[in-house]
Parts: sequence; structure tokens; C-alpha cells
Amino acid sequence: MRMKTPKILLASILFSVVFVDISLSQSPKARSSSDFLDQVIQAKDGTDEKAELNKDYWKGYVTDTKSILVSPLSWQRADWIKASLVAGITLGLYAYDEDIQHRVQENRNDTSDDIAKVAKIFGDGKYTLPPLAGLYIYGHFSEKSKAQRVALLSLESFLVSGIFTQFIKFAGHRHRPSSGDPPDTWDGPGFSTSQRSFPSGHAQTAFSINTIIASEYSNVKCVPALAYGLATLTALSRVNDNAHWASDVFVGSAIGYFTAKAIVRRHRKNRGNNLMVLPLLGSKHTGLLVSYQF
Repeated sequence: MRMKTPKILLASILFSVVFVDISLSQSPKARSSSDFLDQVIQAKDGTDEKAELNKDYWKGYVTDTKSILVSPLSWQRADWIKASLVAGITLGLYAYDEDIQHRVQENRNDTSDDIAKVAKIFGDGKYTLPPLAGLYIYGHFSEKSKAQRVALLSLESFLVSGIFTQFIKFAGHRHRPSSGDPPDTWDGPGFSTSQRSFPSGHAQTAFSINTIIASEYSNVKCVPALAYGLATLTALSRVNDNAHWASDVFVGSAIGYFTAKAIVRRHRKNRGNNLMVLPLLGSKHTGLLVSYQF
């Protein structure tokens, strides 16, 4: 049965917002020429849980997913405001999906197609998963726990957010812009593999992996900019290729981003100890180092 109604859209938006924990966690940054302070900052990376490919890792999928699903029960006012902003932006894009699609296609050219051809690779699992496997193997045999952790958390973020995305796709069966149908054309719940435009799987994949990389290597200035830049280009490539509506890629991006952030925070050690006060003693600095993790 074909439906031209925003009801299923609203249900999908609510689901996409509810399953992620929007309370974000950022690693504190501090700068000093003191050797002692440098050691403190380096030790901070060691507070993350070591990820290993074992039974506990796979069990973590269940506990992490459950935590994400029930997280709205403990949301504060600020969290609901953020959730409302996500829903509001989605509805705004939905209202102008057709106008955006027409404008993009009118200005589409060989350059935008070439960029999109490369960018969409970062949202395709068959291209993104092998490098993660290589990163894990490298980390395992070279005893680089950071590389191993990034690979495993990226895999979890990709799979968990992918489950949410596919659930919404099959629940809505929104028609793609390439079908020639208007953006408010939905077929409703079903198991057909056709017309699953909402949300974008490429955008979800790109942000679910690149957000992990950006978060884990946030101390390297160029990494977050590069990671989020590639993820954004991947999302935009789907609009350029007429494969998704603008609201599709925004929701897909949000699912990948917030799921990744929730997983990163779930795997931080001492999550309840946000305030850290350490003595600072050195030839050039004497005092206290105060750090608060938001």
C-alpha cells in the first residue's frame, strides 16, 4: 500500500532520535611545554578501554545497543533540545526536498560527478571494511592498542548504526528521487528491497566510522577535519547522484554520528569521574591541573 503521509516520516524521525544518546563526550585538551604535563596528556589516552576481538567484545554489542535504546529515559532538558533540533532540521529539509533536488540536478556537472564518484566510496562497506581489518591486524601484531581499538569501535559503530538504518528503511520504503516520484511517496512497512531511500546508508556508514576516527585521534589537529570532511562529501554525493533526498542524508548522517559518539563514551574508562585534579610540579610550572570531561 502506497502512502503519501508524513506520519511514517515522523515515526522514523522519532526512532532515529530516540535510539542515540545525544549527550556528547569530548576529551579535554591542555597545552604546555612542561615534560610532566606532556606525560599527563599522554597518559590520558590510556584511560580508554583496550578493545580486543573476543567474547566480551561481541557481548558489548548487546549492552551498548541496549544502553543506546534506553538512553532517552535519562535525558536532561538539554538533550531533548538537541533531539528537537535534529527533528526540526529533518522536517525542514523534508519540506524542501524537491526544491533542493531540482536545484542540485540543475547545477550538476562533470566535476561534481567526479567528486561524488570518489566520495561515495567512503560510505560503501565493501570498501571501508577491508581497511578496518587491516588496521586491526596492524594493531594486533605491532601491539598498537590504539589502532586495534579504533578498528573494533568503528566496526561496532558501523554495524549497530546500520541495523537502525535498515530498520527504518524497511519500515518506510520511501521512494528515491531517481524514481521520478515526489518526496512524500512512501510504501510503508515491508520486506521489499526496492525504494528504501530514507535514511541514507552511505551517509550513515561514512559518519559511523569517521566519527570514531575523529574522536579517537582528536589530539591530531588534521584528523577530525579530514574525517568529517570525507563523511560530509560522502553524504552530499548521494544528493548529487540523485540517489537520495536531502533529508535522507541528514538523518543517515545523524544516525552514524550520534551512534558513534555514544559508543565512544560507552568505552571510556572511569566514565563517572568527569573531574580530574592533578598536582603539577616541574621546573617551569607549579600548581594544579584541573580537567573536566563534558
